[in-house]
Amino acid sequence: MLVRVAVSDPLPLFRRGVVAVLSEAGFATETPDDLLAWALDGERRIVLLTLHSSSDWALLSALGAARTGLVVVATLEAPSTALYVRAVLAGAAATMRRDATPEDIREVFAAAASGRSLLPTEVVRELSGTPGARTPADPAPPPEREIDWLRQLAGGDSVRAVADRAGYSERMMFRLLRDLYTRLGTANRTEALIHAQGKGWL
Repeated sequence: MLVRVAVSDPLPLFRRGVVAVLSEAGFATETPDDLLAWALDGERRIVLLTLHSSSDWALLSALGAARTGLVVVATLEAPSTALYVRAVLAGAAATMRRDATPEDIREVFAAAASGRSLLPTEVVRELSGTPGARTPADPAPPPEREIDWLRQLAGGDSVRAVADRAGYSERMMFRLLRDLYTRLGTANRTEALIHAQGKGWL
């Protein structure tokens, strides 16, 4: 049976590379604009979704709830056990590092196409250690400099002010903060600050 694969990633070069690797491996691979509509249309399908922003995490949840038989492979830029667990709990059947080799990509998709899943051992241990739990593992505290960024934001400073103090451009600081929010298992600044407050970091 033909298995169709959709690749969704914000970087065109990465998308083209994964499409080339999977096409060579015999998968019918494409990059649809409307991933959710594509996932609901027709035969057996696998989606590779890079979790880069809060909207990607929302899309993962929507795909996970969309239909049975759909397999989502989540790609993570800065993977940690907590993020892997979060991805699986949100609906991913398998996970993969964004810097995976072509061999790794082929292996993950071959497993997905045959109804198996490849996950890091520590993720399986974490999932098995929390039976019935539907929340990700508690992430480790971020470095002190990142906690300091959260303190500044909680104190009312703008991202530009935080960036100036840290020596980054405003754009880079937005990226660094987005990565921090993701590692904390939160979707945005407000959730991150509530989480940090609850941990006593602020």
